[in-house]
Amino acid sequence: MPDDQKRVLIVHQDRFSSLTSKMLSGRFQPETAPDGPSAVNLLRDNPPDVLGVEEGVGGIRLVGMSPKYVHIPVILTSSHPSPESIIRSRNAGVSTFLAKPFRPSDLHSRIQVALEEAASLGTESVEGSDEDADGAEERAEQGQSFKDRVKSIDGLPSFPATHAEIMKLARNDDSSSDDLAEKIQLDPSFLAQVSKLVNSSYYGFRKPTNSLKLSVTLLGMEEIGNLVLAAQAFEKLGNYEDGGGLDLAEFWRHSVGTAFIARAVGKKLQTEIEAAFLGGLLHNLGKVVLDRYFAGYYRAVFEAVASKNQTIFSAEIDLLGVGHEEIGGQLASAWKFSENYTACIEHHHNPTATRRYTRLVYVIHIADCLCRQLEYGSGGDSVVPEISSEILDHFSMGDRGMRILTDAAKADIDDADSFLSALSN
Repeated sequence: MPDDQKRVLIVHQDRFSSLTSKMLSGRFQPETAPDGPSAVNLLRDNPPDVLGVEEGVGGIRLVGMSPKYVHIPVILTSSHPSPESIIRSRNAGVSTFLAKPFRPSDLHSRIQVALEEAASLGTESVEGSDEDADGAEERAEQGQSFKDRVKSIDGLPSFPATHAEIMKLARNDDSSSDDLAEKIQLDPSFLAQVSKLVNSSYYGFRKPTNSLKLSVTLLGMEEIGNLVLAAQAFEKLGNYEDGGGLDLAEFWRHSVGTAFIARAVGKKLQTEIEAAFLGGLLHNLGKVVLDRYFAGYYRAVFEAVASKNQTIFSAEIDLLGVGHEEIGGQLASAWKFSENYTACIEHHHNPTATRRYTRLVYVIHIADCLCRQLEYGSGGDSVVPEISSEILDHFSMGDRGMRILTDAAKADIDDADSFLSALSN
């Protein structure tokens, strides 16, 4: 078989894949996979030039969200594609469609067109690599399109638009506690969630307070804003069935623990004290998306974690071509989180790669490592990462400094249980 023949990976669970493979023999190098997880394994080992899928977009969506595979054109074959399914498939990353039944010549021409279009896009990318205004704008649009892929996930809940307004008010020096309280009161669910958390044992008020304005005055606007976002994130993604293997109770315990430790670390380092809590709470949200909406694929990740004793992040990259940092960043963008929190989500495993909000991302990295060292909850694996030496140098911390941070983490972690209890009840 000539070396210059393009490789085509066909994904289908019945005899369709073998029939299609015969159609392609001679002009292309066909390879078949019975299901999505098997296809992802083949993608990892030897990415094809074209991906052909019969019905269903779950695997396509995962491939489309991976920076490693997003350039591969995808052809979706379908008997009766509806306008809605076409739009949904396009959003997931499908390049073109082919209606069944089709002739070998139809398939050949469709593959050729997909390859030519992919090559054209690649050429345009190279030609526009200089930092002119048009090239920068085009790359920004492509990046936004890539980040928008997460929005096409079937069943993914939307985030209330009012949460952005609440967070904006909470950070605005010109806003008052009355302004914030009035905005929260417009949404009964926000009001109930905040009241529940404010009256939890964590805050230790002698008697319950039913006044939202008083709560804002006592705790501060930033803290109330944090509670709103924390409660909404937990409500949207906190509990579900039939996941890929993530222990949700331990996952949220680790997330809340990281939040409390991040705040303690921020206080000791005198930096990012308010933002650290939410950054710690939200840093692993991408894992929930993968576990809930790509359970079949994520199950293989947990099998690799168990058999190879590797981190869940490295297993994600190895098996899926995309990690929870990237997926979480896409979710944060879709839900319009503040850029500083998005940075924490996208870079907590590789903090020195961040270009903005450096100190906050560093604090979250330290907190994540300390929470794992203290074995408070679990992010899905038992590996305890070391804190980056570059970060230790950044904060001028030696062994004594780390002992101080560890002691602070131990002192604050006890409060996490009561907060988590209020969050989940």
